[in-house]
Amino acid sequence: MDKKALVRKYRGAVRFLCGVHNAPSRLAVRSRGKGNRVIAPCALLKHVKIRFNGSGNTVIVGDFSRLDHVELYISGNDNVVEIGPWCTLVKTVFCTEDGENKITIGQGCRLLGAAELAAIESTQITIGRDCLFSGGIHFRTGDSHSLLDGTGKRINPSRDIAVGDHVWIGMGATLLKGAQVGPDCVVGSGAIVTGPHPGNNQVLAGVPARPVKTGINWDIRRLPVEPEILGK
Repeated sequence: MDKKALVRKYRGAVRFLCGVHNAPSRLAVRSRGKGNRVIAPCALLKHVKIRFNGSGNTVIVGDFSRLDHVELYISGNDNVVEIGPWCTLVKTVFCTEDGENKITIGQGCRLLGAAELAAIESTQITIGRDCLFSGGIHFRTGDSHSLLDGTGKRINPSRDIAVGDHVWIGMGATLLKGAQVGPDCVVGSGAIVTGPHPGNNQVLAGVPARPVKTGINWDIRRLPVEPEILGK
């Protein structure tokens, strides 16, 4: 199917937004500040709410991506949320605070229920291509409040989060500041990832998460199980 045919298929898609003043009925935008932009040349936005509280912020949605019941709360200046083409996001919440944060989602990702991505204090959340997120997933680059040592100095800086290409994150998983997951990995349900795990082809599970299996990969299709695996 060519691009024009896809545009016809997605009736009600956002064709082009120049600033925040041309939002269609299924995209509710409120802006407190100047120079905020929403750019979605050919995406389907359904029940999407964007709240800008600051200036110079940008939300970009790639071609043929589908956002359904998605909320973006962008506080501070010069924040960027960029969603690549061919993505599907359902009930996803984005939050930024303090300015100059960036949240990037790569091409072909699927976030399929109640995920929250929060970046504060000029940090980044970077998600690679072709990732799959289950429900109830949380990303947080900082603690939101200050942890002090005995002299009153703050000791809990915020840190970036990075997820490689083709990563499957299970239900209820949490990735905290400084978390890193390598490509072709699986994060188990309920895992809490608190540090760097740059290795590829491994399963991370537990609290805190650690590698529990290596040499694996995953496929979104439900493939048949070999008889020897079933013990037959």
